[in-house]
Amino acid sequence: MSPPSPPQPRTLLKTVTQAFQAVQAKVDFGKLAVKPGARAAELEVLVNGKPTTYPLLGEHYIMGRSSSQCDIVAPSPIVSQVHATLTRDTNRPSQPFVMKDRNSTNGIYRGKKRLTQAVMNHGDVYTLGPPELEDAVTLRFSEPPPWYVKTARYTLYSFTGLSLAVGAWIVGVEWPKIPMRPLPDSVQGPVVVFGEENGAVVPLREQRSQSHQELRRMGDFSPYLPQALIASEDTRYYWHLGVDPLGIARAVLINVQDGAIRQGGSTISQQLARSVYREYVGTDDSAGRKIREAITALKLETFYSKNYLLLTYLNRVYLGENLYGFEDAAQFYFSKPARDLTLSEAATLVGILPGPNAFNPVQNYDAAVFYRDRVLDRMVSLGMVSQEEARRARRSRIEISPDATRQLQSTRAPYFYSYVFEELDNVLGTSLAREGNFYVETSVDLNLQTAAEDALRQDIATQGAALAYSQGAVVTLETSTGAIRALVGGVDFAQSQFNRASQALRQPGSTFKLFAYGAALERGIPPGRSFSCAPMNWNGQRFAGCRSGSGALDMYAGMARSENVVALRIAQEAGLRNVINVAERLGIESNLVASPGLTLGESEVTPLEITGSFAAVGNNGVWNRPHGILRVLDSSDCADPSDINTCRVIYEFGQAGDANRQAIDPGISSTLTGLLQGVVQGGTGRSAFLGRGEAGKTGTTDNNRDLWFIGFVPGRDLTTGVWLGNDDNTATRGSSGQAAAVWGNYMRQVVQ
Repeated sequence: MSPPSPPQPRTLLKTVTQAFQAVQAKVDFGKLAVKPGARAAELEVLVNGKPTTYPLLGEHYIMGRSSSQCDIVAPSPIVSQVHATLTRDTNRPSQPFVMKDRNSTNGIYRGKKRLTQAVMNHGDVYTLGPPELEDAVTLRFSEPPPWYVKTARYTLYSFTGLSLAVGAWIVGVEWPKIPMRPLPDSVQGPVVVFGEENGAVVPLREQRSQSHQELRRMGDFSPYLPQALIASEDTRYYWHLGVDPLGIARAVLINVQDGAIRQGGSTISQQLARSVYREYVGTDDSAGRKIREAITALKLETFYSKNYLLLTYLNRVYLGENLYGFEDAAQFYFSKPARDLTLSEAATLVGILPGPNAFNPVQNYDAAVFYRDRVLDRMVSLGMVSQEEARRARRSRIEISPDATRQLQSTRAPYFYSYVFEELDNVLGTSLAREGNFYVETSVDLNLQTAAEDALRQDIATQGAALAYSQGAVVTLETSTGAIRALVGGVDFAQSQFNRASQALRQPGSTFKLFAYGAALERGIPPGRSFSCAPMNWNGQRFAGCRSGSGALDMYAGMARSENVVALRIAQEAGLRNVINVAERLGIESNLVASPGLTLGESEVTPLEITGSFAAVGNNGVWNRPHGILRVLDSSDCADPSDINTCRVIYEFGQAGDANRQAIDPGISSTLTGLLQGVVQGGTGRSAFLGRGEAGKTGTTDNNRDLWFIGFVPGRDLTTGVWLGNDDNTATRGSSGQAAAVWGNYMRQVVQ
C-alpha cells in the first residue's frame, strides 16, 4: 500500500488566483452601473427562462458552470465547469469580443452549427449546448455601434437601395428610349447672330459656305489631334465607362473652392451624347439633362468601341463659325486637311473648344496662344509628347488662312458680337452654349452702333493724344427694357479684343453718388435739406470742403456741382450699408466695400452694369438686366427651315426673373431724375446738353484716370454711358467734361 501523497504546498500565486476568483464569483453583475452616456458591451445569459445581464467592462472573461472559476456563471448541467472564454481582440480595428470553446462537453452553437470560436457582433445569439436541448443556455450579445457607424451603415444601405432603384429605372425605362444603331445624323448649324438695321433683321457676320466633311478613319486625322483632345478634355477616356466619377469629384472640388462654376466633369462620351442625341438629352441646364446625358454616354460605350466614339467626336464636335469637326476647322483656319496638322495647330484647335467663337486665333490671338500652350503642357505631363516637341510648338506662330481672317474680320459690331457669346454662356450654360446650332436674336441697332463707334473713334483721334487717353467704351441701352442698342468696347477690335464695356472693372468716380442720394431719399431725407460744405473727418480719413466755398448746399446744388463732401455727409447720414443696398438693387453686381470712399466711386464696376443702374432710374425705378440677347432658337428644330420664327425657342429674355424688377420707388426715381437734370442744365455735365430734358452724371477719379458721363433722354427711351481712359490705368489730362462732350455729340445724332 502506497503511502499517501504529501500535501502540495500553497504557493503565493495560487493563493492570489483563488482569492481573485472568489471575489469575481461574488460580483453581482446586475448591480454594476455604467457612467451616463458611456457604452459597454453586454451579454445576456438565459438559463431556464431566467435572464442575467453581464456588462463586459473588462478585456477577458471566463464563462461556465463553476462559480469559483468563472466570471460569467451559467448554472446548468449542460454547461461545463469552464465552458468558454470571451476576450476582446485588440489587434483588430473594431476590437470585437471573441468567444472560444474551452474543450466543453456540449459545445457552442449558432443555430445548428457548432463553433470552436466566433467573433461576436451586435445582436448575435448563441447557445451553450445544442439548441434542441431543453436545458440549453442562450446567450445574446449586445454592443450597439456608435451613431456615426450606424449613420454610415444606413447611408450605405440607402445608397445601395437607391442605386438599385435608379439602375432598374435606367434599364427598364430610359435605356430603350435611346436608339443606338445607326447613330443619328450629324446635326449641322452655326450660331447665327442677328441684329437690326433700318428696321430689318440682318446677320452680324457672313456665314461660311464650305460643306461639312467627315473622315472615315482615325488615321485620316493628325496623330496629335486625338492625343491633344484626350489630354485637354478627358485624360481617363480609355479608363471609364462613359462617366468619370473621379473627374466629377475633381470638378466639384474645384468649383466649391472657387465659389463658381469653373470646371465641368463631362467626359468625351457625355459631350458626344448631348451633341448627337439632342432631342433625348435636351438643351436645358438641369440635373435631369445631366442624368440623361450620363445614361446616353453609358449606352454609347456599351454599343460602340472607344475608338469609334472618339472618331465620331473628332468629326462632329462644334468648333465655332459653322465648323463641325476638326476636318472643317483645319480647312477653314489653316487651309489644309486635318491629317497634316502640326502639333501646334492641333493643340490650337483643341484649345479653343471651351469657347470657339471667343478664343479662336483671329478674334483673340493671345487667348488662342494661351489655351494652345495649356494643352501642350497637359500633353507633356501625360507623356504624349516630349518637352522638346512642346517647346518647338510653343515657339511657333499660329498662321491663319487669309480667307478665314477676312471672313471673321468682316463682323459688324465686333465688340457687341463677342459680348453676345459671353451672355450666351450665362443664359444657356457653358456646356450647352458651346454646342452651337442656334439662331440668336439680339437687340443691337446697327445704325446706333455705327454712330457710337464713330463718336468714340473720332474723339480718341482728335483729343486722345492731347489729353493723354487712348481707350474708351460706349454703351447705349433701351431705358424701358435694358436691351443693348449699341456697345463699343474699344477703339479698334482688330488691335484689341478686350471688351472694356462688359469686362473692364473701373472706378466710377462721382457717378456712384447716384446711389448715396438714392439711399438718403429712401431714408426720408428731403432733397431741399442743406449739408455743410466744411471739411470733415470720417473713419480716420480727412476730406476737403467744397470747391465752391459755399457754407452749405442742398441735394440739387450738391449733385449739380458734384461736391464730394456734400455727398459724403449724405452717405454718412443714410448709412453705407443702405448705399450698397440701393446700388445692388439697381443692378451693381461687382464687389462693393463699405468705406467712405465708396461714395466717391472707390469700388470698381463695369460700364455696362452702372449704365443699367441709370437706365433703371430713368425707367421709374424699374430695373432690367442689361442684355443683348432677346431670344435663342434651336436651328435644328424648325417647322420651316427658311423661317426662324418657326424654330423652337430655347431662351427668351425675362424668363430668369431678371426683368421688370421694381428696384426703387417711382417717386424717388423721379426726384433723382430732377437732380441729374440739374447736372446737365447748369452743373458739371453742361457739355452733354441737348435741350431735351436729358439727365446724367459726370465722374472723375484720382489723377483723372477715369473720365465718365452716364445719362438718359427721358423722351427717347435711351440711356448711354461713356468711359474714357487708359488700359494701364495711367493718369490723363482730361476731365469728365470730355466724356460728357462725347456723350453729347453721339446722342445729338441719335435723337435727331
